[in-house]
Amino acid sequence: MNLIEKDAKFLRDNLDVLFIALNPPLQSNNNGHYFSNNGHYFSGRRSSFFKQLYLSGLIVENIDKSIADDLIFGENKYNYKNKEFGVIDLKPLVTETNSNKVKVKKEDTELLISRIKRYKPKNVCIIHSDVMKHFRKATGIKLIYGYNGKVLEDLDTEFYCNYFPNGNNIKTEQKVKIYVELKNSL
Repeated sequence: MNLIEKDAKFLRDNLDVLFIALNPPLQSNNNGHYFSNNGHYFSGRRSSFFKQLYLSGLIVENIDKSIADDLIFGENKYNYKNKEFGVIDLKPLVTETNSNKVKVKKEDTELLISRIKRYKPKNVCIIHSDVMKHFRKATGIKLIYGYNGKVLEDLDTEFYCNYFPNGNNIKTEQKVKIYVELKNSL
């Protein structure tokens, strides 16, 4: 199954949390997993996305990354209070590990916003600064890291933004703190 199919697989009505990334890295597309062991960024051996979710309490067991996307986004057994989590990419059709090479068009952001409005997740957690930047371009709404509240008119969805889990100088504790804040709102 490629990530385009997975993108739709992990998007459903009334999710408790919808995580939004920029795009699938090359290795994730090749192995069919969002955040598995074989690749870079989310999918890399050093990827700490699921570990951060575990440290925050959003997931209740430290799950093997090679199968965690199916267990966390496709099921709810390991999620805090059995909450429903999902994940999508702003650019699901672009497989590129270097986010600087990902070109986002206005229609990509419009599709993302329409998906949020259509599926009505209770919470959205954006996990890439480029997604935040393009959301602002499309809506005029500047998002900050952490809790942002209800930012889209006529929608009860609460927005959170977190730092990319890997490849930056932001301490894990700071990222986990944002996930704890999200968890405490569930």
